[in-house]
Amino acid sequence: MNSAQPHCIVIGAGIVGASSAWHLRRRGAEVTVIDSVLPGQSTSYGNAGCISVSSVAPFSHPGAIRKVPGWLADPLGPMRLRWSHLPRVAPWLWKFWRAGTAVRVDEIATAQSRLMKTVLADYDHILRETGAEDLRQSKGLIQLYGNEEELAADAWHFEIRDRFGYPWQRLTRDELKHMEPAVDLGHDGIAVYDPVWQHLLSPADVARKIAEKAFAEGARWRNEQVLRVEADDAGVRVNTSGGQSIAGDYLVMATGVWTNTLLKQLGHSIPITAKRGYHSMLEEPSLEISHPLMQVKEYVVITPMRDGLRVAGTAEFAGIDAPPDYRRADALLQHTQRFLPGLSGKRINRWMGQRPMMPDSMPVLGAIPGKPRVLCAFGHGHYGLTQGPTTGRITADLVFGQEPHVDLAPFSITRFS
Repeated sequence: MNSAQPHCIVIGAGIVGASSAWHLRRRGAEVTVIDSVLPGQSTSYGNAGCISVSSVAPFSHPGAIRKVPGWLADPLGPMRLRWSHLPRVAPWLWKFWRAGTAVRVDEIATAQSRLMKTVLADYDHILRETGAEDLRQSKGLIQLYGNEEELAADAWHFEIRDRFGYPWQRLTRDELKHMEPAVDLGHDGIAVYDPVWQHLLSPADVARKIAEKAFAEGARWRNEQVLRVEADDAGVRVNTSGGQSIAGDYLVMATGVWTNTLLKQLGHSIPITAKRGYHSMLEEPSLEISHPLMQVKEYVVITPMRDGLRVAGTAEFAGIDAPPDYRRADALLQHTQRFLPGLSGKRINRWMGQRPMMPDSMPVLGAIPGKPRVLCAFGHGHYGLTQGPTTGRITADLVFGQEPHVDLAPFSITRFS
């Protein structure tokens, strides 16, 4: 092992892998990045584009599991399950339910808030150094509720925000009209403003710029699929579809929904599933929107981006290789008519991506027990974009023997053992 300049093999070139590669190279590591798709072109390409530092609560919470049958029964609901996939996803749903107790929700929110503490500073640093500052905006988020009952159902979220010091305010109708004239609350609608959120005008380009900066500074790129991984006390080795056998000192697994395929070769597996999300991208939208909007009941996020208006959301459980069902993207557009009547676009492009989702909504970070040269950087779910640069910095801390800013024990791969 070359302790002065360790060779780190990063599998995955999304926002997490790209950030890890950049941080490692900046600190002097030799870096090889491997992915079968180009940087930023997988899940990082089509997410809602929001840096959501106040989103520390898990998706599972007391009473959440009781909503699932209703969601599944609604053709336009926020969750769909391809029934052939049920046997494979059932164990994950059981763990999802177990993560929703009041005690566990508090533990998860506490851990996530500590991880989120440096997110904005980490973004400031990496965007400045990679020349991507112009792709970020700091306008906050406007949450939309149909009535007081919908707001009351979400009260637990605001209690968590208050507990951890995340600001929010209920907007008057005049305030909303000044901020977003196109939004129509109807008779009973309510708007709540979260000033902490930021958003990216092109998530794919941010991930690409970070990766390209790492390459420009000496990181190596291999556009191949990883077939085999090995690790022992002396180092790691990766075999690729291009016939390469690459040896290194550390392996960084930013492998998303494909993690278990490789992790099982190292004697481990985790309860990670593909929570598939969709978007419809409206080019030249008929309404002007300047802030990210969230329709809370429908779990729809509407984000203004450089190339149009992105309408993103939904949760579909299906096999990794199952074909997209773009009716989910169409349903998102239907939902927007509730607060944005008449919204349309000159052209509409639809997309599907696969969030690497853990039952407790938290990523897996840190070394694998017994295999200290393998570093986990996966399972961020909805928060990969938010936590990508921070995960990259933590990964570099671990390689160079520095203490991360946050206790990684709650994010350990062993927490479901």
